[in-house]
Amino acid sequence: MDTFERNFWSLYKEFLEVFKDVKFRGISIPYLCHFRSLFTNHVELKKNLSSDSFINHLSYQVNDKKSFQKLFTEFKASHTNRKVPRNKDGKLALYNAANLLRFPSEIVIKYFKPEETFVIRDVRGKNTQKTNGIPKTAEGLPAYYLIDYDESIDDKVDAILKQVATIMKKYKTHPLFGHVTFKDAFNNQVERIVHRIVESYNMISQLPISCIVFSSTHYYQSRTLAIVAAKHNIPTICMQHGIIGSENGYMPKVADVDAVYGQFEVDWFMGLGVSKESVRIVGHPRFDLINQSAKVTRQKVHEDLGIDGRKRTILLIVRGNAYMKYWRRLLKALEQWGPCNVIIKDQPPRTPHPLTDNFPFAVSSKNYHLYTLLPNVDAVVAYLSTVGLEAMIAGKPVFLMSTPAPTYSGYYDTLGQMIQDDPEGLAHIVHRYFNDQKFKKKVDSKSKKFLSYAYPNGETSGKKLTTLIQEMIKE
Repeated sequence: MDTFERNFWSLYKEFLEVFKDVKFRGISIPYLCHFRSLFTNHVELKKNLSSDSFINHLSYQVNDKKSFQKLFTEFKASHTNRKVPRNKDGKLALYNAANLLRFPSEIVIKYFKPEETFVIRDVRGKNTQKTNGIPKTAEGLPAYYLIDYDESIDDKVDAILKQVATIMKKYKTHPLFGHVTFKDAFNNQVERIVHRIVESYNMISQLPISCIVFSSTHYYQSRTLAIVAAKHNIPTICMQHGIIGSENGYMPKVADVDAVYGQFEVDWFMGLGVSKESVRIVGHPRFDLINQSAKVTRQKVHEDLGIDGRKRTILLIVRGNAYMKYWRRLLKALEQWGPCNVIIKDQPPRTPHPLTDNFPFAVSSKNYHLYTLLPNVDAVVAYLSTVGLEAMIAGKPVFLMSTPAPTYSGYYDTLGQMIQDDPEGLAHIVHRYFNDQKFKKKVDSKSKKFLSYAYPNGETSGKKLTTLIQEMIKE
């Protein structure tokens, strides 16, 4: 581990140890927290996590990620009650934490029937539709809201918050626990987690649940439900919502099984010491739509975006204003190498994107979906994001700007020259790909090899997921 990782996981462990006795219904609340958000507004702390001397302020030290994951593996095991009979005739529940499930409507309608499936939501929206008095999703699935299963427990919350305050008094000079922003954030999560525990218990006792599929167990809302599900012997599956670019979004592992993209994730999770059986290669159902027949022709896309169809077209993936100085240098270098079109796809979308102001050959993608654009471009340039994988699944050459986070997993490292930390160098690689057949063949071969490891072919992801669900229900 580098300095940042050692400090981050050590601080996380210290948090677990210091507050481990803060419990409700026998569950240690810090294990359910969304840790990173407890110091979102603590600028000094986030800066100091990269300092070698920071560890001197802590009483606990984590020297490897495997030992940290073990804390959660043992925590989960201690709350898993195998003696409770599973409801094999119950229904599948889909919980879309933080809107990360990303199952397209076509996939939901194809694989998840209303008589067998329902969705779990936190709160009821203003425009919730109902059928026979039961809220429904756009795909016709029944929807149940956790907030409807809450109770008035102010006295219990107050008692726990007093316990937290007593502990905090002992850590007035601690780099995290002594900071006012932490106190406010932690108290807020404690209160919400206690209510979520109540909601989860009540929902599970009243609804026939055979299995829960999560979009993520990283957030306290979903992690709490996952642990209460374990207490009732309800199997849980956590979908992979994006590439493991930064490990913070995927570690620690909590669900019974993580449904992952490919062998990279299997190897990564097993490197944390988890069992092979708890990680399954499923892919993601939304990727099943990538190679469907293009609904819009290249000519139509080019006409709508106002670009010259005689030139090569490059799709540039950006994220707001992040890395703008790099993208400007890249576009300038591409322009010098020769004429081309650049379609800028932003997340979240903005039209027009600021990059179009200075480069006439660059246009915003308007409202076109990524999967509509991919068949109609010649190459994709992106930062280290999931789009790179999606583009390769679509059979497109992908070139990446190296913009790693402090906890970057090395996901794309085997692509070699296709990743550059210099915009001019990246532009040169793109130009070389289209003008050097020997190099093009080498790049295509490397992409194919990467894809066989990162996202192996076979059955559709939707089919793999439904098979996994049935296996877990019948165990």
